Amino acid sequence: MVGKAFTLGDMIMKLLFVALLGLSLSAHADYKSFYFQKTQEKKSSNLWSSVKKPKTEVSSFQQKLNHQDLNDSRTFTQRYFINTQYASSPSAPTLFYLCGEATCQGPSGALFYFAEKLKANLISLEHRYYGKSQPFAQLSTENLKYLSTENALQDAALFQKFAMNQLGFNGKWIVVGGSYAGSLAAYYREKFPQLVAGALASSGPVQADDNFEEYDKHVASVAGPECLSQIHKVVAQLESALQKPEELTRLKATFSAEKLLTDLDFVYLVADMGALAIQYGYKDRFCQLLNSEDHMKGYAQFTQEIYKSWGMTALSGSASGAVSLNPDDYENDFGMRQWFYQSCTEYGYWQNAYHDKNLSARSQLINEEYHRDICRRLFNINFTTPTQKINEMFYSPLLLSSTSQIFFTNGSTDPWINLSIAKENGNTVNSKTSHITIAGAAHCDDLRSPKTSDSSSLQAARAQFLELATEWLK
Repeated sequence: MVGKAFTLGDMIMKLLFVALLGLSLSAHADYKSFYFQKTQEKKSSNLWSSVKKPKTEVSSFQQKLNHQDLNDSRTFTQRYFINTQYASSPSAPTLFYLCGEATCQGPSGALFYFAEKLKANLISLEHRYYGKSQPFAQLSTENLKYLSTENALQDAALFQKFAMNQLGFNGKWIVVGGSYAGSLAAYYREKFPQLVAGALASSGPVQADDNFEEYDKHVASVAGPECLSQIHKVVAQLESALQKPEELTRLKATFSAEKLLTDLDFVYLVADMGALAIQYGYKDRFCQLLNSEDHMKGYAQFTQEIYKSWGMTALSGSASGAVSLNPDDYENDFGMRQWFYQSCTEYGYWQNAYHDKNLSARSQLINEEYHRDICRRLFNINFTTPTQKINEMFYSPLLLSSTSQIFFTNGSTDPWINLSIAKENGNTVNSKTSHITIAGAAHCDDLRSPKTSDSSSLQAARAQFLELATEWLK
């Protein structure tokens, strides 16, 4: 009896650990994704105290600060994470997991599953300017000028050569990333095909866009006509209050938003709470509260519930919360100031109101000018985000036959699919790359640990990656 109980307990703990791995991914489309994953992990934390995590070593590497200037000898300390438990030999392959726009936690989720199947090493690299990989003590505009996609890709290349030559990881490498880091994985394979045999780009928004209004349209569509009608009433009341200082002050108080620095930051907060509700499974609760007699009161109540359960404040996802120049202020949360800088200088990704009010879930005041103002007040940047240049450098080459062996995965319910390479976008023109839209899946779902309850489409996506990776490694 004791033996059977131990075996069952062992199985249960293994299942719990598999679930835990799926909750700690460093893959975020924006701050909402970061806090959602953090909340899920927190809810389950009481179950994992006796679970032993796979041993992952954390170390650091002296990274070149400015890859564009050969005469610039400055360096900074960049963290990396290594797990070798699944490798079968010194020449085993390596899965190279690129971390994105938050503190890196090392390899996690489906990476362990993939490594076990491929008998591969796992290595993660923390992105420059995020987490503990800080080149400067202050995140001033002048200091942030080395935060770029090109430098991030060069970071990965220089580190990989170090790991191969100095640490002995000389088997074939496959690069993996989710969300923004998924885009980096695709760009990395395109730029350095001699270093990596292939790439998995999970939910990678590889197209820069300074007017990403499709995001709002997606939220409005999923909300449905009845709930969207209530949202429109809230938006109208909010816009009216902008002309009535006393009423606006009262509304800000109900959202605990008194510390926001501008009125439009408050308008954006309200819009994002609605998007959060629709995107992360709170639609029923949100729409129920909006259907009360006082729509704004219901909206504010939902927002307060999110603050409490997600450990957020009104400043967490706002430009008003990105004014600090101290990188330590962002280490335990989303790298908001750094990400705003990348948004202003490269990607945009601005979640503006959709141009047709009837198909929009946010105020039309959340537009391109609002986001340009964010760039001005945070960084004194007065130019339009150079998305065309970024797309010419990184996105367009992905469509050419000279680029190969990249697997693009996207969830059908994920609004970020609009900026990826997917059949729905009509841009799957390169026959040397692969793609799949995972039915019913959300952002980066394929990077979470496999579960028996996963859909057949999600299982097929992971199986297809393993099949492709096996071919790439031959």
